[in-house]
Amino acid sequence: MKTLYETNMHIMAKKGLLYYSFPFLQQQPGLIHAFSSRIGGISHGCCSTLNLAYAHPEDTAVNVRENWRRFSAAINIDYNHAVLTQQNHTINIYEAFEKDAGRGMTRPVGYNNIDALITGVLNLPIITYHADCAPLFFYAPKQRLIGLAHAGWRGTALGMASAMVECFVQHGVAVTEILVGIGPSAGPCCYEIGEEVAACFKDFCNETVSLLCTVKNNPGKYKLNLWEANRLFLIKSGIKPENIIISGICTICNPKMFFSHRIQGKARGTMAAVMMLC
Repeated sequence: MKTLYETNMHIMAKKGLLYYSFPFLQQQPGLIHAFSSRIGGISHGCCSTLNLAYAHPEDTAVNVRENWRRFSAAINIDYNHAVLTQQNHTINIYEAFEKDAGRGMTRPVGYNNIDALITGVLNLPIITYHADCAPLFFYAPKQRLIGLAHAGWRGTALGMASAMVECFVQHGVAVTEILVGIGPSAGPCCYEIGEEVAACFKDFCNETVSLLCTVKNNPGKYKLNLWEANRLFLIKSGIKPENIIISGICTICNPKMFFSHRIQGKARGTMAAVMMLC
């Protein structure tokens, strides 16, 4: 698997279905987490095979529901009880309670522009959707609080990572306690952007840290290190560097394993990040 970073996630296989998890979060008792691949479902064509998004015009709700049944069985959650985001590249965070069970899965989601979820409720899965944008996994072991965020370049530049840390602190969590995993997404090897997007990140660049790499023979184009951008926001918010793990897995250069918006455009399926306290 191509990457410029060390790979820090395990690939898990159950009955032909593949998903990923962080070893440092696997070691936490009473915590389930996973990031899906595109392998192990029943969808066809551009959504082949484990598409987990219901809204795709080239897939059916029957297929997606069976995909969720298989994925949920593999990671041991009840998908009917899950709470979903309604993502629009914001930094808005919603706290999920028992009353929210099934939002976006078995009933209408009921809110808009929510790109992150937190909860301290047992057996309540929270879910974000991804296809190159970074999934950010948050866990506070002492307070037993979990959070998931969707962070593309817009959300990252707006400070989604910092907003999540602030939300955890507002819930009484010590910032030094928080563990964060930055999951599979567009990597610095492949994530090419233009001047307009690059301008959102140039304040981060100095002699020792550079998030932007010019593209040879292509003026005005850069490669963005989305992983490092989120890591810097986390560290500036007080997270210990040793408590941040980057997956090191690029979704763009691994299209057989992951759906990628950069590779497929809108004609693609969608992966999911999941967390649950148990």
